[in-house]
Amino acid sequence: MDNNSRLVLFLILSMLILGLSQFLLPTPPVPVDNGANAVSQTTSGPHAAAPQTGAPETLQASPSAHAKKTAKVPAQSVTIETDDYVAVFSNQGAVLTSFQLKKFSNRESKNLVELVNADPKHPQPFSLSYDPIPDLNSRVFEVEGASQKLSKAGDKAGLTFRYVDESGRVLQKEFGFQNGSYLVDFNVTVGQTGGGSTPASSLAVGWADTLGQEEYTGTSSRAGGYRVATLSGGNVDSQTAKKNQEATEIPSPVSWTSLENQFFAAILIPDATTGAASAKVLRDTNAYKPATADNPKAVEDPANFAPRPELVFAGQALKGGESFKRGMKVFVGPQEYKLLQSLGAEKVMDLGTFGFISVYMMDLLRWFFAWIHNWGLAVILLSIAVKLVLWLPTHNSYKNMYLTQQKMREVQPKMDALKRKYPNDPTKQREEQAKLFQEAGINPLGGCLPMFLQLPVFWALYAALNHSIELRGASFLWLKDLTLLDPIYVLPLLMGGTMILQQKVSGQMATQTTGQQKMMMWMMPVVLTFISTKWPAGLLLYWVVTNVLSMIQQKVVNREIQHAKKKVEESKS
Repeated sequence: MDNNSRLVLFLILSMLILGLSQFLLPTPPVPVDNGANAVSQTTSGPHAAAPQTGAPETLQASPSAHAKKTAKVPAQSVTIETDDYVAVFSNQGAVLTSFQLKKFSNRESKNLVELVNADPKHPQPFSLSYDPIPDLNSRVFEVEGASQKLSKAGDKAGLTFRYVDESGRVLQKEFGFQNGSYLVDFNVTVGQTGGGSTPASSLAVGWADTLGQEEYTGTSSRAGGYRVATLSGGNVDSQTAKKNQEATEIPSPVSWTSLENQFFAAILIPDATTGAASAKVLRDTNAYKPATADNPKAVEDPANFAPRPELVFAGQALKGGESFKRGMKVFVGPQEYKLLQSLGAEKVMDLGTFGFISVYMMDLLRWFFAWIHNWGLAVILLSIAVKLVLWLPTHNSYKNMYLTQQKMREVQPKMDALKRKYPNDPTKQREEQAKLFQEAGINPLGGCLPMFLQLPVFWALYAALNHSIELRGASFLWLKDLTLLDPIYVLPLLMGGTMILQQKVSGQMATQTTGQQKMMMWMMPVVLTFISTKWPAGLLLYWVVTNVLSMIQQKVVNREIQHAKKKVEESKS
């Protein structure tokens, strides 16, 4: 492979790495029994089973609580605060109106990260669809429970929202919370009081189409918009914004469905003991255009429709005194791999084709941090570790490239002669050139195979650094956040400079014979330097360290080659 081809290949590989990017919870809390309706404890695992069959349950709520339609009650909000979040519920629809993470801040507004968009035009978390009681999300519910702040480890709290319609149909939402956990227990009980009846109908629990306020970071590595991922039958169905409103249905049993962005997620995990669930991915609202430097506030995009997840449970026909219940757990919080893995939901993280490598890299990054207590130094150590693992194939690649360069220089006059001999016959030129390469023992791809073997590692590393929430807000030297831009562009300049130095050390620039080739040698570092101004600092830090290590390795290869040449010359003399 000649120098020009290697440069084009390297640029293509660099673009691929850029373009193809794209958490440990404690044991889930025991659901809180609020007394009015007995709701079974949800299971800790997300794996669904077959729906329950048989006669509906007997309604357990007291007749006095459900004998008449819910009286007109004032609208009110209830707040549950733990060490990890502040959740606000409204009794209008009994939905979540705010969910702020106390350990994370929005890097643009500096306020706590908000995972709920309060815009009433958009669906709200824990919204319900149940045909026998239409417009549930606009109904005002009675509330059992008050605002609480949980401060002790393991403290629990519960909220119950109840609505009764004119026909004596009772719908009750129960929420359970535990301090130290991002999991929220959620159970819905539907009952029929009096002499009326309720036809069989599905019960759908929906989430929102966003994860709250979008932040503008300026980087080109953030996840593009929102993604709905659903695990069913061992396979993950992935949905993003589309130009049409076509819904997608995922058949029962669904293990979980989620809405996620680069760092945070809402995951709905059905309780198999109360009935299996299918899922839908709905597109009933416009997506948001990503924020930009010119317009840092995200605005609706009329050309695209945002996906949002919905769990659908089978319902039952009810007679007076009968009821059924459906349950689930909901995780709302950061995408920390170990946390998600404890829920069986690690595939919520979109780590790409080589995600299994990314997992080990994230583990190694965390291990370095536990030892060094600095995420910037951990990234540097990770760069060194990856370079050591790839040392041998890279070493062979450098050697093969050098030897190929030497042979190419030797046969260059013969190649020029072929062009003069067959000036109007490119096919004949290629045939004769192939013979010439074979006679000289030149394999143009000999030095490229190790590079292709390294591509999965670089791809996996890009995904690991792009989704490591541990780096979000982590500072290093002048860098305030390793997932944001370098504010003074030191790292992009270092990356471009080390690329140029690496080419000089390898001897590539010295061997160029035409002005066009030399221009390309300079152009690639310049173009990548410009592009890298939009890369997160953590990724750039890795790249700069890798370039420095590559220069050191190239010098080692050069010494070996020179030493081998010296021995040959000595043996001849």
